Amino acid sequence: MRILLINTNRKVDFLAAPPLGICYVAGAAEEAGHEVKVLDLCFAGAKIRRILRSTIASFDPQVVGLSVRNIDNVNMLHPVEYLHEIEEIRELVGRSSTAPVVVGGSGAGLMPERVFTRLQADYIVVSDGEVSFVRLLSAIERGESPKGIPGVGLTVDGRFHLTPPELYDFRGKTPDLGRWVDTRPYQQIGSSYNIQTKRGCRQQCIYCTYNQSLEGSTLRLRSPLEVVDEIEEALDKYRPETFEFVDSVFNDPLEHSIEILEEIIRRPWRANFTAMGVHPRNLDDAYLDLMWRAGFRSFMVTPESASEKMLRSYRKGFTARHVVKAAEAINKTAFATWWFFMIGGPGEDNETLQESLDFALRYLQKNGGPATHVAHYFVGVRLYPGTRLWDMALKQGFIDEQCDPLKNLWYVSEDLDLDRAVEQMTRAASICPEIYLGFDERILVFSKAAAIFFKMFGFPKPYWKYFTPVNRFGLWSGLRFMYRPPNISGMIRDSLRRQGYQGRLIQQPAVW
Repeated sequence: MRILLINTNRKVDFLAAPPLGICYVAGAAEEAGHEVKVLDLCFAGAKIRRILRSTIASFDPQVVGLSVRNIDNVNMLHPVEYLHEIEEIRELVGRSSTAPVVVGGSGAGLMPERVFTRLQADYIVVSDGEVSFVRLLSAIERGESPKGIPGVGLTVDGRFHLTPPELYDFRGKTPDLGRWVDTRPYQQIGSSYNIQTKRGCRQQCIYCTYNQSLEGSTLRLRSPLEVVDEIEEALDKYRPETFEFVDSVFNDPLEHSIEILEEIIRRPWRANFTAMGVHPRNLDDAYLDLMWRAGFRSFMVTPESASEKMLRSYRKGFTARHVVKAAEAINKTAFATWWFFMIGGPGEDNETLQESLDFALRYLQKNGGPATHVAHYFVGVRLYPGTRLWDMALKQGFIDEQCDPLKNLWYVSEDLDLDRAVEQMTRAASICPEIYLGFDERILVFSKAAAIFFKMFGFPKPYWKYFTPVNRFGLWSGLRFMYRPPNISGMIRDSLRRQGYQGRLIQQPAVW
């Protein structure tokens, strides 16, 4: 059969992500004997309608797959929902083709029934699509019911039915990303060539869906030789500027990541690397030296807090001392690191917030050192069904059973004085250019123009590390808070009110 797979993710900024998952699925479908075409709409711009129509007309697909990467941008102070434009893509597909529509991707796996219904799909595939999607195609081709296929959802007798997914061996699968997707536009804007070394996450964070609805809690590791062979092949065929490891936590298990780094070092070629998720535990001098010798020059660190109390609350699996020791070790190097902090989880108060801010003020300011840091502070924790935090939010009245989780739903600790919290973050950002606040994400709309400037003048990647000098200039010029909303605490209260919350945070707003 002719299978058209469409990447619906159109987030075009420094963090634009090539659709790795869809390439795994494309390769598996082709191996099963189908004719497969991948249509990446990320950079389609205003031409999206013409591109969709012409592709469908020329290819005449018998099955259309829509990949949903995210349903929103998970930012309370600058919320952006993506499902609306994906609905438009679905409608355009329906106008141009009568082929059955299958929805998949990590965003679809978060809330399968609601995404299935919202996008009026014929089928939905969750979890490991390489196996489930191919089995679904076989059933469609034979005219059989796919009702019992693991990870496949559909309407049965007027009701949604989803057969629980199975998690398969992840070894021996190479997506060949550069074959299915033109990675050059991603590289031009500052993104990387994505590599995945494993699936699954054994962390127990109370807010996260990785180890539940997405990849499971059991680690499924690829052989380090297989991973590095994939890198070598991609380097030879596509010459990407940077490779990015997109595992939820690259250095867990530690031994597996060390084997990959050592194997890279043994190869005769050299490449640049980064990682989207690194655990603060074990980020010591020896491990950082290994990363540097392998070709890493940047990575993201996700402690979420520098407060011992909050790390326990989030069940992060490490301590504040681990976070400090990681920062101290990084500060001896020339790495660029992007740190992520969530403000407002259960038990957060103005003192724990200050602990996280003081961490940036003490350990993440450059002060003549070689390392470059960005410290990103988000207010509010996004709520997803099936997580421990969702159950807590139900009990505490932040949401009720009737809430639509496809909407932006948030948890913000009632122990926080919101007005004081906003003042604390603003004051810290006014003296520390490394601090990047949630509303600052609005400047990402300038990513294309900034990428052209950086490339023209030979600025090395990653481009996000220039947030800090931009902030430094903004503080010097008085423009730093030009995009700051006029009433941040009011925005937070309004957001909570819209989701049905009627508790202390909006009934008795604090004044500071």
